Amino acid sequence: MGPMTPHALSLDGLSIRLRASLVVDNVSLTLDHGESLGIVGESGCGKSTLLKCIAGIYDTWLGNIEVFDRKLNARRTYADRRLLQIVFQDPAAALNPAHTVDTILREPLIIHRFDRQDKRIADVLEAVSLPHSIRFRFPGQISGGQRQRLCIARALLVEPRIILLDEPTSSLDVSVQAEILNLLAELRAERQISYLLISHDLAVVAQLCERIMVMAAGKIVGRTTRDELRGKAKEQSYRKLLLPFSRD
Repeated sequence: MGPMTPHALSLDGLSIRLRASLVVDNVSLTLDHGESLGIVGESGCGKSTLLKCIAGIYDTWLGNIEVFDRKLNARRTYADRRLLQIVFQDPAAALNPAHTVDTILREPLIIHRFDRQDKRIADVLEAVSLPHSIRFRFPGQISGGQRQRLCIARALLVEPRIILLDEPTSSLDVSVQAEILNLLAELRAERQISYLLISHDLAVVAQLCERIMVMAAGKIVGRTTRDELRGKAKEQSYRKLLLPFSRD
């Protein structure tokens, strides 16, 4: 037998305390190369804090975070950040309104010293189905769906192996949500990127992810799969998993 392929992402006993509160409590999980894993939970359960900690936004945590067998510290290197990118919930808040689309996309290429920047920008706009005519517009001059495609494009530019998705469709219209989820599924298949998605919407998670975890009160309280949820009672399954924690 050859050597085992390392997990794309591995969390071991991750706990996060913000001020006096234990927001994430001893969470362990693995994400494989090319896999999509979803964490679903109610608002305030700790899922966004968990994602931001993995992304390097929070640096007060205990436990281990490993990416492809490489241990991450609170202080991230440029190489760490290239491996692992995040797409936020609200594209309007994630984009500088004073910068054009071209400037927004060029910035990570400059920071990470990529060559052929114009070609990379043109290619990534095509990859997320954005017209080249928007390249010198500002975020306020394009639609909400286009802004989220732009955020996905920005994440893709540095060729990450993992993308963290923080409720990426919750601020969008239902029809646009479906387009963005389809785009994410296509990009994952083409590029073999691993996704860790968080959402309060079980249907969104089940559409994009094979494995699903349920989070409540800072803990992982249940695990299931898309196949197990198919058919009848998705919502009943979810409520059953959450029931012991519903009064916390």
